[in-house]
Amino acid sequence: METERAGKRGASAALCALGISIALFAMVSGCERREAAAPASPAPPILSWSHFEVPPEPPSTPDLVADGQRVFNENCASCHGPRGEGNGRCAEFLTPRPRNFVAGILRFKSTPGADLPTDADLFRTVSLGLRGTPMPPWKFLLSDRDRWAVVAYIKTLAPALNGPAGKPVELGAEPQQITPQMVADGKQLYADAGCATCHGDEGYGDGPSADTLLDSAQMPIRPRNFHKGFEFKRGHTLRDIALTITTGNNGTPMPSFRESLDPAQVWDVAAFVYGLDNPRLAPGSGSMSAVAQGANLGHPDVVINLRERAWRYEPAVIQVTEGQIVRINFQPTDNGLGAGHGLAIDGYDKDAFINGALVGRPKSVTFKADKPGTFTFYCATQCSTGSLHPNMKGTLVVLAANEGKH
Repeated sequence: METERAGKRGASAALCALGISIALFAMVSGCERREAAAPASPAPPILSWSHFEVPPEPPSTPDLVADGQRVFNENCASCHGPRGEGNGRCAEFLTPRPRNFVAGILRFKSTPGADLPTDADLFRTVSLGLRGTPMPPWKFLLSDRDRWAVVAYIKTLAPALNGPAGKPVELGAEPQQITPQMVADGKQLYADAGCATCHGDEGYGDGPSADTLLDSAQMPIRPRNFHKGFEFKRGHTLRDIALTITTGNNGTPMPSFRESLDPAQVWDVAAFVYGLDNPRLAPGSGSMSAVAQGANLGHPDVVINLRERAWRYEPAVIQVTEGQIVRINFQPTDNGLGAGHGLAIDGYDKDAFINGALVGRPKSVTFKADKPGTFTFYCATQCSTGSLHPNMKGTLVVLAANEGKH
């Protein structure tokens, strides 16, 4: 038991170290370039919360709730817990912690302040997940009905969510173009509204109060670093940013500015924040040497479709024969710490390595099984020097060539 606890503590420490290393990586780009006129958001990305079109909601029936419980238990309980209290068996390894639905404090919604979310808001978050977190976009894995069923079931876990929903905020028409004047006005409004107190003068999340902030569960929470657009949980479009400014983030120190800024001012601040993004800070795609080497091996003899579910590999055992060209297609069902899940194989580290596979963005690696024996494969995100998740391990069996013929 002590060994198991020590392993869990070590895994948790490894996860924290990973998060800190990502947070410390920063580059600075020139302010003048940001203020040039540019399209507001040429094409809404596939995971933009505010642009997502919600399909019609089916009537809430006992059958729908029962289906929701089944889908929740199969896909959500490992993180959120069997009763939705945010205490699933994977929860202690996750940053941020999974949502406690029973508390009834939900952060991502179209309604302001502490007003309850609409059912459509819940559906959006289930469908799109939250970027930069372990919450995956279930639209790629679950049908519309299954996602509506999960929404219906979640509401049975939290009586507070069954009250009347708030009224969605009105953002008005989105500007057709971000102009230098909008950015300049937004920068001034950003200063006047006190945003720098948390987010810092230049938006790096390093304001004077940044180290003192707590969420509603009295857990430390960091202000957003606006230079890392890939971490914006709703998505990084002008409308996503404007929506967050207007609604605030319930359960966090981020307030709603609906009463203090008019819609035009909200768009100006959003334009300033939008322009701070530095794409060079986005995570890389993993080991290019392994990718390049695999491309030269030709058509594979064996194709393995490997899946992550609830931080376990399926299948957990892979068997191939010495000399075969093996391709592993890896698809996770959640996004780990937001950087995705990976794959490394002890003994084949330089040949078979995948980093940062995300839901809806699977990755593949091709290698030659030139060493017979039994090898452990595991999740590694930034390097292949050790496992990060104690349960996320599998076994690769490479049969000797003469043995594989029998």
